[in-house]
Amino acid sequence: MRFHTVLLPTLLCGYPLLAASPDLPAPYTPVKASSSQFRCLGRETDLGKLLLPRQIVAAGQPLLAAPVRVVTEPDVLAGLKGKGRVITNTADKATWEWTGESAACRITARMTGECDGLCWYEFELCPKQPVKLSLLRLEIPRRAATAKYLHAANFTWTYLSSGLPELGGQWSDKFRPYVWLGDEERGLAWCAESARGWSLREPTRALQARTQGNVVLFSTTLLDHEVTISAPITLRFGLQASPLKPVSCAWRASARILHNITYAACAPGPDGRMQLDTLRDAGVKTAVIHDDWTDYYGQITPLDGERLRRLIRECHKRQIKLLVYVGYGLARRAPDLQGHHDEWSVMPLIPWSTPYRTEFRAFDATCARSGWADWLVKGIDQLFAEYELDGLYFDGTSEAFRCHNQAHGCGWKDSDGNLRADYPMLASRQLMRRIADTVRRHRPDAILDAHMSASLTLPTLAFCDSYWNGEQFETLKASDKFELPLHIFRTEFMGYAHGLDAEFLCYENRPFTLTEAIALAWLHGVEVRPYPRTLAQISPIWRAMDSFGACSARWLPYWSGSGATAGDESVKISSYLHPGKALLFVSHLKREPLRSTFRLDRKRLGLASGTLRAFDALTRIPVALKDDTVPLSFDGMGYGVIEIRDRHFKPLPAQQE
Repeated sequence: MRFHTVLLPTLLCGYPLLAASPDLPAPYTPVKASSSQFRCLGRETDLGKLLLPRQIVAAGQPLLAAPVRVVTEPDVLAGLKGKGRVITNTADKATWEWTGESAACRITARMTGECDGLCWYEFELCPKQPVKLSLLRLEIPRRAATAKYLHAANFTWTYLSSGLPELGGQWSDKFRPYVWLGDEERGLAWCAESARGWSLREPTRALQARTQGNVVLFSTTLLDHEVTISAPITLRFGLQASPLKPVSCAWRASARILHNITYAACAPGPDGRMQLDTLRDAGVKTAVIHDDWTDYYGQITPLDGERLRRLIRECHKRQIKLLVYVGYGLARRAPDLQGHHDEWSVMPLIPWSTPYRTEFRAFDATCARSGWADWLVKGIDQLFAEYELDGLYFDGTSEAFRCHNQAHGCGWKDSDGNLRADYPMLASRQLMRRIADTVRRHRPDAILDAHMSASLTLPTLAFCDSYWNGEQFETLKASDKFELPLHIFRTEFMGYAHGLDAEFLCYENRPFTLTEAIALAWLHGVEVRPYPRTLAQISPIWRAMDSFGACSARWLPYWSGSGATAGDESVKISSYLHPGKALLFVSHLKREPLRSTFRLDRKRLGLASGTLRAFDALTRIPVALKDDTVPLSFDGMGYGVIEIRDRHFKPLPAQQE
């Protein structure tokens, strides 16, 4: 996911190529800005009136079917004329201002475009005289081909992820702070921190996505009934195209995260070996120690500094990186919190407790707009100054929880005087950026890994490397036979279109067995993160991927035509290709026995004519193959990993194979 770009001191398309900034978070590249264009890593936006996108190109494809527009009834923007200009342009971000007027109003638009692609807008529409408006709406016409999946988040454990066609091509709801529409490789997110200033008779139609032929029209409606406007109207929202940054199989293989070791991992057993030796031998590259590394939940100082130093040393001897846990609150009884609880907490309170060590672990969620953010960043800075850690595991830290705590600036009152909540997304984003900058000042190659179940919100996750998703299903049991439809998995649980490496979280038998979870996730190129007790089932897959050279292979997922077709719809196959050989991940996704076959498409797989050899990549046992057809046998939901080689394949020496 990280790479180096050499920027030459020349001009390209009228843009000066800025020198790389040491403060620019990897792998982002310097922002390029003109009055009509914004460019950042992998994305390009042409700007029109009000600085709204006329077109956005991400991952090589245009996202818009027509320019983004503000619609009013009556059309007070008819004949709008104005001019935009760049106010500032650094490597990290640029700011623009656009001013203009129509016969009915004056309007000023300001935009900030940052290195990760977030464009934050603030419009001020000033009527020249009182005017009756019955509609105020932002419309984003998307090309339907790049708007197949919809993810909406409100920072609870679940809301909505779905293929848009599976919703009948239509969706509407009341205000939500985040909506993303995309395909398997790219997308575009809209976000806002609150519905402040919105006035709706039909609030359940505040947000809408409507398929109209080859266009998906996404809209946010701020006004839907007639009112007289005599004072300025302010609109605030963000747009962010994705993927944020490249997602790399090679990075994933170098990270290989195992969750939940303890200090006992570096205690020698009777044979002198530590648990860390077992983890290293099984292929673990990174280990996470959970929240018991501190005395009170949420603290950033270790319970025992010498034990932490020893664990770090023993990990590093084995080339294992160590991440420590950072949460989303601070134990109520923690000394650090005394005198700050009411100011730092999210309101209404979001409490959490546990039956063990309750006095040390019970806490209320904190808000990134509060003084907790400064406390946390300062503590992390001191932690990395004192300990040679390799990164952080965030548990909910990136969430912009709904909050109306006016003690730290959240909340607002509507026209009836009712206190309403904000989703402080910009503050959460700023906190995550500050943490990333702080950690990488000490450790440039640090791993920042976020657990964010059900809230795949790019503005708050943009400065992390990876996300771990799936705990929202933990209350379900394997006996419930829960099914996660593939269109939902492709929407939320794959990181390619979002620009973050993804891993799947599955507690054993909640809701899947480990075998079932692997069958579902690995089919999508998404690994199931192991715990020490489940590592034995994950490690053989890692070895098979490494032996094949999956990191440098061409990947053909099942939805794009993988070159292998099963005779039963419950079987899906994704392929990794090298000249003369293919590695097939075969998943049976029904909880029932199956005896079937799948057929190879030699041309698609790049396999030569003549005899083919097949074997189980996990056990190295030969697999029967006749007339390009391979038999399948499953007792239930499960997977197989099969390698196919043709007569032209030249094997590596035995010691390398």
